[in-house]
Amino acid sequence: FILPKSTPDTNVNIPPPGTGPYKWVQYAPNKQIKLVRNTFFKEWSKDAQPDGNPDIIVQKFGFTPESQVTAVENNTADWMFDQPPADRLGELSNKYADRVHVNPLTAVWYFAFNTRIAPFNNLKARQAVNYATDRNALVKIYGGPKLAVPTCQILPPNFPGYKPYCPYTAGSSTTKWTGPNMAKAQQLVNASGTKGATVKVNTTTNTVDRDLGLYFVGLLNKLGYHASLQALSPDIQYPYAQNSSNKPQFAFSSWYQDYPAASDFLNILLGCGSFHPNSNSSPNIAEFCDKNLQAKMNQAGATGITDPAAANKLWASVDKGMVDQAPWVAMFNPKYIDVLSSRVKGYQFSPQ
Repeated sequence: FILPKSTPDTNVNIPPPGTGPYKWVQYAPNKQIKLVRNTFFKEWSKDAQPDGNPDIIVQKFGFTPESQVTAVENNTADWMFDQPPADRLGELSNKYADRVHVNPLTAVWYFAFNTRIAPFNNLKARQAVNYATDRNALVKIYGGPKLAVPTCQILPPNFPGYKPYCPYTAGSSTTKWTGPNMAKAQQLVNASGTKGATVKVNTTTNTVDRDLGLYFVGLLNKLGYHASLQALSPDIQYPYAQNSSNKPQFAFSSWYQDYPAASDFLNILLGCGSFHPNSNSSPNIAEFCDKNLQAKMNQAGATGITDPAAANKLWASVDKGMVDQAPWVAMFNPKYIDVLSSRVKGYQFSPQ
């Protein structure tokens, strides 16, 4: 075991000592945490367990993103956890550009259709909403093009198995989203026979998530549905959306890579085995299962053990097949902004 036998099995304010370069000396949940050097630490590997640079690490709680930005700009803090508000981005890029780092995340934000209940058990209805979606408007709600890039697919760019594909766009391109195609969307809604159906759009009460949900309420109403918003606390929204007994019709979610493999997106989020009826732990919130695509995912997983390149071609084919089946409206791939004080050196970013 990692911990000594004497470690209490109740909640402790100061965690037990470990073997790292720091130890905890303060944990005040409403104020701050504080770590100082572990005097017993001896570096045995710079790669595996390096000695730390700062003598003291303090993380303070209870600050709004606005006040966090100001603190970092004024060098009273070195880094902020939250993303800076959109209305501060111009100031940061003009005055503090050398202290701002923007990095693409291997992640995707999306709304999932419930593919097992009306009206989105109808493929044409799902495709219609995809054609109608203005992904630039969604990017703007998130914070603008500095913070996100529109997408139509499940896999993020620069990821194993990724090949650009977007059939749900104006114009003739199938590799890049350029704009909504409302005429095609309305045609598909009419052909689906789902016009007039009632739809509840499920999202969280966070400002951005709620605004994304309101965008889709307006869009669905424009397409001829009767849509309304269901905004839940972030603590309960994702478990609620996962549980099929709640019958969520169209639910917000996002996914950030656990490890650099296409299966982490395609199989976990849309594989037949990832749907668990009546469970709060069912990441396939679209309740989607396509046996042909599942067989191809199984083949890709087995192939990847000996031939990763061949497997990635299979995963790209699965991604394309998923997009064609439209279990989601994939919205955008987010970026992450790190804002640093002037004294921070040696900055590195990991997409994981």
